[in-house]
Amino acid sequence: MAALVTIIIWASWLISMRAGTQSQLSTIDLAVLRYGLTGLILLPVFIKALPSLRQTPKRYLSGILFGAGIPFFYLSSTGMSYAPVADAGLLITGTFPLFVTFAAVVFYREKLTTQRAWGLCAIFVGISAILFISIMSTGPSHWKGDLFFLCASLSWAIFTVSLKLSGLRPLDAAAWLCVASGGILLVGLLVGLWELNIVQAPIEQTLYQVFVQVLCVGLITGFSYGFAVRQLGAENTSAIGAFTPVLAVLGGVYLLGEPIQMAAWVGLGFITCGVLLASGVRLRRH
Repeated sequence: MAALVTIIIWASWLISMRAGTQSQLSTIDLAVLRYGLTGLILLPVFIKALPSLRQTPKRYLSGILFGAGIPFFYLSSTGMSYAPVADAGLLITGTFPLFVTFAAVVFYREKLTTQRAWGLCAIFVGISAILFISIMSTGPSHWKGDLFFLCASLSWAIFTVSLKLSGLRPLDAAAWLCVASGGILLVGLLVGLWELNIVQAPIEQTLYQVFVQVLCVGLITGFSYGFAVRQLGAENTSAIGAFTPVLAVLGGVYLLGEPIQMAAWVGLGFITCGVLLASGVRLRRH
C-alpha cells in the first residue's frame, strides 16, 4: 500500500508540474513551495538529525542535495514547458534505473545478470524510440524537453545512489534536502536573483500546488517510499514504481487533455517491461 501511494503521488507530481508551467506560477514559485515551505515543516526533524548529518560524508549529502534538489526541479520544470507529461513520466521515472545500474556496474563492480541486462536493453530501446519519433514527427521544442527529462533522470539517479550509501533515515534525508534547498532559495531571493509571483497567482492554483508539492511529495512520500523499501526491498518497490509512467500517461490524457502520441505508446511498452526486468523481479511458474 505504501508503494502504491508513492507512485500515485509521483504521477500526481508530474501532472502538477505540467499544470504549473501552464499557470501563472513560475518555476521558482513551485520550488519555494516544494522546498521552502516543506523545509519549515521539517525544520525540527532537521535539528534533531544534525548529529547524523555531521557524520555523513559530504559527498553523499551533496549528492542528495543536488540530485533531488533545485537542479532536478529546474530540469523537470523546464522540460515540462517543452514536452507533455507522458514523456516526463516515461523518461524521468522510467529511465533512472538505467543510470543507477550503470553507476553500480562501473563504479561499484556489481554483477549484471542476464535478466537485468535484457531489461536495460528494453529501456534503452524505449528511450531511443521516443527521441527518434519526437525528432522525426514533432518540432524541435519537443525533443529538447525530452533531453531535459533525461538529465533530470540522471540527477535523480545520483540522488538515489547517494541516499543509499549515506545510510540516513528517509525522513532525515528529506529534512536535509528541503531545509538546505530552502536556504539556497532564500539567499537567491534576498540578493534579487529570483522573484516570486505567488501573490499574483489565483488562490486555487496555489492551494493545489501546496497540496501536491508540500503535503504529498514533501511529507507523505518522504515516509511511504522508505517504508516500502524496508518492507518489500528495493527490487520489488522498483517493480511497482514501473507503473508510475502508466499513471502519468493516463493523467495527462484525462486531466490535462494531452493526446497520447505514438512515441509515448512505443516507449511505454518498452520502458515499463524494461524496468520490471531490470528491477530483478523473478519470473516464476505456478
